[in-house]
Amino acid sequence: MTDELILNFDLGLVGDDLELWGEGLHLIIRDGVVEGISKGKASGDNVINFSNTLVMPPLANLHTHVLDYVYPEIGWDLDIDSLVGEPYSVKYLMLSRTSRDTLKEVINRFLRHSWSYGVGVIVEFREGGLTNTLLDYGLRPKTHLVFGMPVGGDVVNEVRIMSRYVDGVGISSPLYFSYEVLKDLGSVVSGLGLQVHTHISEVEETYVEGDLNYLIKCLRPNAVVHGVFLRRPELELLKELGIPLILCLRSNQWFVGRLPDLKLIYEVGLEVGLGTDNASWVKGDLWRDLDLLTSLLRVRGVLNPKWVLRVATNSSVVGIDTKLREGGKLNLLVLNIENTSIKYARDKYLAVVKRGGPEGVEVLITDGVIRYCSDRYEAVCDNLRNFLSRR
Repeated sequence: MTDELILNFDLGLVGDDLELWGEGLHLIIRDGVVEGISKGKASGDNVINFSNTLVMPPLANLHTHVLDYVYPEIGWDLDIDSLVGEPYSVKYLMLSRTSRDTLKEVINRFLRHSWSYGVGVIVEFREGGLTNTLLDYGLRPKTHLVFGMPVGGDVVNEVRIMSRYVDGVGISSPLYFSYEVLKDLGSVVSGLGLQVHTHISEVEETYVEGDLNYLIKCLRPNAVVHGVFLRRPELELLKELGIPLILCLRSNQWFVGRLPDLKLIYEVGLEVGLGTDNASWVKGDLWRDLDLLTSLLRVRGVLNPKWVLRVATNSSVVGIDTKLREGGKLNLLVLNIENTSIKYARDKYLAVVKRGGPEGVEVLITDGVIRYCSDRYEAVCDNLRNFLSRR
């Protein structure tokens, strides 16, 4: 019995720069690791053929709130504070009245749906403090990161207790906390090796109050989310400090009716990722954000779909490497290039961002585990599962 398997594809997006490999390529897999990547298709008994496909890194949803997926579209006619603001909005009332078993099912449902969209990396802001961080503790895939959101009066101690059950800390707004608490929080999370992400300038009120500058005086976040109202000085500050910005475009359209200055963000050269935000009101289908981002940049004179793809697969923001490279863990998204018409497009990058979608997703693998397989490839996936299970 062979201890290596070869996977054949027609096209691939390889390495950090997502270099397009055409005319066939194959991956050599051993012990759940990509041992080799070569151009051209291989032959032999230990070969699996993925015909009419493109292989690429999984999409990365770097900011979402999963638990509110319990009641999609509830309260959709309300303003943002009434709907999702802490702690008295419809969302928090809804979560307080939902059983733990139901919340566990909601998490599993969101993961299943995300995987079927080709989203392999998920960064979740988890409401409910310690209690809700325990809902799925010990069961999470390594590519599902949970950032616990503290709820009590003693935030720093609460974070210390939560730290063994989470991957990071999620802050709704730095303006909710005193300077002293944020300073102490920064010291604690740094010592614990946890990441900190926070919403910044999602609404004009918090921008006017100087939420970003206040945050930077207190602690250095690993990423900030939204940035709808940020201007050049703040964007250049983020660039200088090496702090990525996570965009949630459809969420911003829905909740505040405004988008960040995308051309300026692009020109500043800030590191960027994408998120879908609140699962109850924004579908976790990241392809919709790729299409939207490409269109919005185009009308502003930025024609760079490859950059959009790099943004959409930028899991390095949270320290996860999902790029197709030799020696890398098996993380891959397989797209059908026939029923999406990617196969016939002159610009493959543009075709992927505009024509990719759940209907084209054939297989998703993260951390060497098959998370999703379409009906068309079920037999192929069975063979691949059998091989991967021998590790």
